[in-house]
Amino acid sequence: MRSWLHGELRRPARACGVVLLALAVSGCASRGALFDRVDAELQQGRTEQALTALEPLAASGRNQALYLLNRGMLLRMAGDIDGSIAAFEQAKTAIGQLQPISISESLATWAIAEDSGSYKPPVHEHLLLHAYQALNFLQAGRLEEARVEALQIDLGLRRVDPANHRAPHGGDAFPRYISGLIFEANEDWSDALIAYRKAYESYTQYRQPIPRDLQYSLLRLTDYLELIEERNSYAETFGIQEWAALDTRPDRATVVLVVHDGFAPRLREESVVIGHPSENRLIRVSLPALEARPTRLSRIRLVADGVQTDGDAVEDVSAAADAWLSAQIPGLLARAVTRNVARNEMTRRVERDNQGLALLVNLVGTFLENADTRTWRTLPDRLHLARMQVPPGRHVLRMELLDNAGRVVGGSEQNLDLHRGTTTVLTAHWFGNSLW
Repeated sequence: MRSWLHGELRRPARACGVVLLALAVSGCASRGALFDRVDAELQQGRTEQALTALEPLAASGRNQALYLLNRGMLLRMAGDIDGSIAAFEQAKTAIGQLQPISISESLATWAIAEDSGSYKPPVHEHLLLHAYQALNFLQAGRLEEARVEALQIDLGLRRVDPANHRAPHGGDAFPRYISGLIFEANEDWSDALIAYRKAYESYTQYRQPIPRDLQYSLLRLTDYLELIEERNSYAETFGIQEWAALDTRPDRATVVLVVHDGFAPRLREESVVIGHPSENRLIRVSLPALEARPTRLSRIRLVADGVQTDGDAVEDVSAAADAWLSAQIPGLLARAVTRNVARNEMTRRVERDNQGLALLVNLVGTFLENADTRTWRTLPDRLHLARMQVPPGRHVLRMELLDNAGRVVGGSEQNLDLHRGTTTVLTAHWFGNSLW
């Protein structure tokens, strides 16, 4: 391309452009490298090292919510439930505080780049924040606080969709399902049934398999609440002829196994840089693209006292992320075009008086045009859940992970003292080659 610079202006302007390019590219690359290090540590089961790798993100004001979401998940993986609860509560505060500055930051995304504002999680991630906090409270034996999280899930969905109370791009089935488990543990039978119904509707809407435990839960509760017509409809739909009656006695213990399968999808940047067809300027369009990271895990199994319960996939995080991103692309593309048009007009005006400065404006704008690839990376690709009830006492609980061929690819065993009327949550993480 013919240079617009002459004499003494050429070298400093070119140097500034190179420096700004390096800064723009290194910012995105360093964040991506940071999360790659976190992933690598997690694959080896080194949660403390993963927390250390994440720590540089804490210094970024616009990434506070992103940092706290990932920190809360890593602390949970490390077994520090109290620390995870604290981090997730801080994340809620950080997300809530984004609203007052959203107008100015929205203008920045229109004028500068998509990743110039504070990270604000999409609806499916926000729902999972409450779902994981609910699991934290369940694991800590704080049932009433888990119930509050379930109520917040419902309130949030009512605000997002006043008519149907659903997430716009999916991701609400598992939070609804967990809410039902919590209400059931609290013996709030009507609220449990409402939550299970909403979960069933969401699974159906997005054509996801209905977890078997959810099917039996719907049958048990409609039977207990004497909703005969609804019960019969479920029985016919699910092809289930027999089921155990709802056990309202407080003399049994409930075990819930949640397996985190793989890594959440990451967003990568795809950019096109072209020359203006009639003027000596660059045009760049950058959009995020989803990169799923599934494993070969098909289902899970929980075994106690010789009795086994098969679990099911209860949340497809990648599917929700894909639906969300697909809905964002038209708006992202429109904003990218608007920014390029505005920069081109600015460059044209500056060029009348100073060609060197015009080149600098064009270079800066071009290389600051970055896609926003931030996402809650420590979420799993999918979530699996199994639930069973056992008599109180000491039990040997065995977990098995199975692939598509029905082969056991991972597992573990532990002894637990289970108490009457309690719900015990067990958590495991599977990254395709290791279980911990």
